[in-house]
Amino acid sequence: MVDRTSDARQCTDSDLSGARFALPPPVSQTRLPRMKIPAAPGLRRFLARLLLALTLVAAPALAFAGPRSGSSFGGRLGFRNGGGYSMPRSSGSGYGYNNGGGHSFFFLPSFGWGGGYGYGFGGGLSSLLVLGVLGFAAFSLVRAARRYRSGGGAGWGAADYRDEDVDLGRGYVYRMQLALGRSGRGIQDRLARFAAEGDTSTEAGLGHLMQQTALELLREKDSIRYAGIDGSGPMSLTNAETKMNSYALAERSRFQVERIRGADGAVRRATEAPEEGKEALEYVVVTLIVATRSALPAWKAVNERADVERLLSQLGSSSPNGLLGLEVVWTPADPNDSMTETDVMTTYPDLRSF
Repeated sequence: MVDRTSDARQCTDSDLSGARFALPPPVSQTRLPRMKIPAAPGLRRFLARLLLALTLVAAPALAFAGPRSGSSFGGRLGFRNGGGYSMPRSSGSGYGYNNGGGHSFFFLPSFGWGGGYGYGFGGGLSSLLVLGVLGFAAFSLVRAARRYRSGGGAGWGAADYRDEDVDLGRGYVYRMQLALGRSGRGIQDRLARFAAEGDTSTEAGLGHLMQQTALELLREKDSIRYAGIDGSGPMSLTNAETKMNSYALAERSRFQVERIRGADGAVRRATEAPEEGKEALEYVVVTLIVATRSALPAWKAVNERADVERLLSQLGSSSPNGLLGLEVVWTPADPNDSMTETDVMTTYPDLRSF
């Protein structure tokens, strides 16, 4: 009897083995190169716009982190007069009479002895007295007119500038910035009073304001924590005025509300209500910008508080005749506003710490 079961099993095994050997070889796994998918130009544009929007939103927030208020006063009268000023000139020995023969500017009758000898007046003592009074009056009027034109005034006690000391067509611009600590906060009220009551319509008034500001800062010398100065010149009057205006604009643009502004004889006050700062009022920064007709020889770098005192003393003793322009800016102006040491260091990085 034939065992068909075993034959069938053998056939099946042979078929499977043949089928196993008949299978195709496995395909080798090869890595395909990665293809860079280009970013859509719209996506990049969107990210750029988003970054710009975030910057515009964050910038005002950073700006409002510092002081919000400030004040200023000043003027540019010296530039408006072309930088020129009149000085007394030496005159002859006569008071308007001709020492020649027979011609004169005026005639005074003779009283007393002697007669006229071609001088236009008699030889009397009364005539001499009248002539002296008239000559003194004329000299006083001329001198007063020259002082008025030059912006000078009586009571300053300063000598007039000499021709060899001043170049009428040139100017110098100086800037001083002082950061006063908490003990010097009273400077806010005093400077505000200068802005409201000071005379900014004449060169003499501006000179007086410069002297008073320097005096008040000297009184607060122990409160000065940071200081910085710079100066430039000589330069043309046009360039000097441009530089002074750029300095003043940069300082006045640091705050949002100008509480009081005194200039050209007018006073303007802000109507916005004072706001309380988010931080403490630790510092008050005062900026003095001065344009002069002659150089200030003591204007050098400050390394210690004594250097600041020396420069303030020089400003306080300067003659108003040499002043072309003045600008005084301080911030904060509101008593409840804020300015921290971080604000001073970030807003005024060039100031030197004492």
